[in-house]
Amino acid sequence: MLGLGKQIEKKEIAELIGNYFPEIDDKLLNLFQLEEMKEKEIYKSYDLIDLAINTKIEKLKPFPFIKAIPFNKTKKYSKWALIPVFLLLVILSIKSEIVVSSSKRIIQHQKHFEKPAPYSFNVLNKSLTTFQNDDFVLEIQVVGEEVPKELYIEYNNLIYKCLKKSNTNFTYTFTNLQKSLQFKIQTEEVVSIPYDLTILAKPIIVSYTMELKYPQYVNKRNEIIENNGDATVPEGTTVVWNFYTKNSDVVQFILPGNISSLKPKNDHSYQSLRIREDLSYQIVTSNINTTSIDTLLHEIKVLKDLYPEIAIQSQQDSLFADRVYFKGTIQDDYGFKKLNFNYSLFDESGAIKQKDQTIPIKFDNQLLIQDFYFYFDASIVSVQPGEKLEYFFEVFDNDEVNGSKSTKSSMQVFKLKTFDEIHKEIEKNIESSKSDLQNLIDQSAKLINQIESFQNKLMQQSQINWQEKKELEALLENYNDIREQIDQIRQNQQDNKMLEEQYKDLNQEILKKQEELIKRFDDILSDEVKEMLQKLQQMMQNQNKDQIQKEMDKLKKSAQDINKELDQQMELFKLLEFEKKFQEVIDQTRKLAEDQKNLSNQIDQKELSKEERISKQNLLNDRFKDLQKEIQQLHKQNKQLEEPAALKNRDQQQEEIKQDMNEALQNLQKSNNSRAKNRQQSASDKLDQLADDLEQEKNEAENEDLAEDIETLRLILNNLLRVSFKQESNIKLIHSINAKSPLITDASRAQKEILDYMSLIGDSLDQLAKRQTAVKPFIQKELSKVEQYLQSIQTDLADRRLHTASANQQFALTSINNLSLMLAESLKEVKEMKQQSDGKCNKKGGNSSCSKPGSGKSKPRSARELQQQLNRQMEALKRSQDQKGKQQGKGQESQSMSEQFAKMAAQQELIRRMLQEYQNELRGKDGVGDKTIEQMIRDMEATERDLVNRIISAQTIQRQKNIETRLLESERAEQERDKEEQRESREALQRYLPKPPKEWNFSKEKESQIEMIKTIPPSLRYYYKEKVNQYFYNIE
Repeated sequence: MLGLGKQIEKKEIAELIGNYFPEIDDKLLNLFQLEEMKEKEIYKSYDLIDLAINTKIEKLKPFPFIKAIPFNKTKKYSKWALIPVFLLLVILSIKSEIVVSSSKRIIQHQKHFEKPAPYSFNVLNKSLTTFQNDDFVLEIQVVGEEVPKELYIEYNNLIYKCLKKSNTNFTYTFTNLQKSLQFKIQTEEVVSIPYDLTILAKPIIVSYTMELKYPQYVNKRNEIIENNGDATVPEGTTVVWNFYTKNSDVVQFILPGNISSLKPKNDHSYQSLRIREDLSYQIVTSNINTTSIDTLLHEIKVLKDLYPEIAIQSQQDSLFADRVYFKGTIQDDYGFKKLNFNYSLFDESGAIKQKDQTIPIKFDNQLLIQDFYFYFDASIVSVQPGEKLEYFFEVFDNDEVNGSKSTKSSMQVFKLKTFDEIHKEIEKNIESSKSDLQNLIDQSAKLINQIESFQNKLMQQSQINWQEKKELEALLENYNDIREQIDQIRQNQQDNKMLEEQYKDLNQEILKKQEELIKRFDDILSDEVKEMLQKLQQMMQNQNKDQIQKEMDKLKKSAQDINKELDQQMELFKLLEFEKKFQEVIDQTRKLAEDQKNLSNQIDQKELSKEERISKQNLLNDRFKDLQKEIQQLHKQNKQLEEPAALKNRDQQQEEIKQDMNEALQNLQKSNNSRAKNRQQSASDKLDQLADDLEQEKNEAENEDLAEDIETLRLILNNLLRVSFKQESNIKLIHSINAKSPLITDASRAQKEILDYMSLIGDSLDQLAKRQTAVKPFIQKELSKVEQYLQSIQTDLADRRLHTASANQQFALTSINNLSLMLAESLKEVKEMKQQSDGKCNKKGGNSSCSKPGSGKSKPRSARELQQQLNRQMEALKRSQDQKGKQQGKGQESQSMSEQFAKMAAQQELIRRMLQEYQNELRGKDGVGDKTIEQMIRDMEATERDLVNRIISAQTIQRQKNIETRLLESERAEQERDKEEQRESREALQRYLPKPPKEWNFSKEKESQIEMIKTIPPSLRYYYKEKVNQYFYNIE
């Protein structure tokens, strides 16, 4: 290299300088040697070497070494010096640390320098700062000619391996940092300088709760939800959030359009809201260092309180047209407040009588879905025939947040039939019962013929074949069919009876007869017949011909008895309907007379306009036409009886009444009110007289019939007694002879006479049973037994079976005696009926006044009728006095009037005593009596004094009208009491313990099974609770 590459050693330099400066000598050489020793680490004691070096340097400082260089000689070589200078510049530009670091070590020779590493560490993170509880990922890059295979982090006196991402990049994750720390990066060759990782406090929510305070009405326990900000709650729920924080200065509760900043106290803050709508919210914590980036975003769903639901089914009572069964289903999400039946009542013309009335209905507060039953009796709210009821059900929920909400069922209309429609229905039912009874009579007669035909065929057969079995089965089916029809007719008559009781004012005697007539059907369907049918069915299987023949005889006799009893039932039914019609005609006549009199009184008082008077009189005239038709129907029904009553012809009376009423109408049309009033009063008096005549005729006919029945029963009992004696004599005769005795013929002849006697007695009883309910069906059955025994005796005697004949004679005698006892009871019953009938009429002075049949005691109605008659007599006498005056026939008239006054005073006294007895009866019941009756008694005493003093003043007449009015009111009150007593006795169960229709009933066993498994866990959310409730309701 041109001689330039030769390097001058340190030793040569030291010798050159030593030669130039003799004072230095070998000191510089020694310095270089000490340095070499340190570099080569010949001695381990660096401190001594450093001290020696420093000493040498101090001694060499005063010498100017540059003078030792011969610059003149070297100038020629200076141009070659540019080459290393250029090289130095290149080195500095490429890798300056080669020169710099060496120079630095030379300059700072007293400082320890690490041996230069082949690589270095570069921390890529912009900041060595993070938050408490966070993780921190340290990113490291290795720079150098060499790259370590592994890299480590040292902190807290522990060494951790870094994760190698690439050849030069490493990472290390510090987890869950709690406090600041210092760390180093190191390998086996290199250790970095210490680094500081700073940890800042982070605002956090340690935990939080939501306290759900439900509205009380939802029947749900309050609950606390921990660390869950989402929920579904009923509307109106109050939610209280409790936040437990750390390192937080502020907790922000963020709602749409609103931010609430909560200042924690002891790391606790809270927020309370009443939730009415769906709600989305955020929770953000912050402190001086930062705002938490982990915001909580939540949603609360609101369950709105729904409207309640209701569904209704209805079914009218099969017996009572004014009663309806309702079955309803109500459903709500949280429960009910009330359930009502709302109605408005309208009269026949459409005018409202009762508006917006409410009847509360009970329900179960614990069930959200439930059925309810409601029984509505229109009579309780005084719905009259022809009126209508508009009604609906309304259910209210228990919403306390928005207020109770209600849902209504559809409006329904319930209309009662008019009196005319009800009357037609009753008449139709009666005719239907008659027709059904007649059909049964015909069927039973046909059955008897079929039985006789079968018996004849059976006698000709040696054994029962398949065809006879089928015929016998058909006979039994026909017999059972008759029994079923009898039971159906009985039920129909019972239903019709209840309908009549509801809408007709039937007296107790007729009601008793109706009940007795219905009970007779039960006696027709006896258990003995059932047993006989069962025996026949068994015998058919065994094919016992003789036994079947005997049982067929019994079946034939039973069919004959049924035919006879049905025939009696038909006649008794006709007779009862005749009596009812008779009483209805009497009642309608009296009511028409009363209404005609009231209209007459309204003319004087001028309460009505001309048009109203004419209209009302027209209605009364039409009612009289209907009454005439009813009288014609009465005569028609009488003719249908086997023994018709001797009804008198009332055509003349009807014609006079008709004429008076027509003239009254004509005078009203001509505005001649005075004449109209006279005609009205005349018509009223004649109607009253017609009612009296009809009632007297009815009662007299009843008395005659009862007297005849008593006599008939006496005769029958006497004949039975003779038959009994004859049977006893014949028993003794048969006991005294043997089978070969010729006296058997005499015994047989005597027995035939007894049978003939019993046949006559049977005919008499049959006729009596057709008009007298006291002759019960079991009497007819006992008579049939007697006849069977007597016929068997005849057969036994003919076959000379004396032992069997004697046994049958004893049975016959026993049945005859039983029959006598039964008829004696019937006679006693008829006598009691006769005594009651005798007590109905009081005859005095040739006039007859009868109480309502079956009353048995002096009730207000009989007193009112007597008072009406007396008042008419007094008014007639007063008019006579006013017309004739005192001039004509004074002496003779005075004597005649005195007799009339005395007679009327006696009649008034009689009425007063009747009322006093009735008042005493009332006091015996309630200890108080009736104040109205007390006032009437005092007024009657005043009238008696006036009559004794021969005074009939306007005041007297007015007092009598007041008495009559009070008697009418008392009569109506008594009728209401009677109806109430009858209603309580007849319909207590139906009215107060109504039974829903059969199809609405459900199995109690199934219900109990459902209740056993119906347990809804309280932890279930609302949605699932509703599903569970719906499931159980569906299976119910």
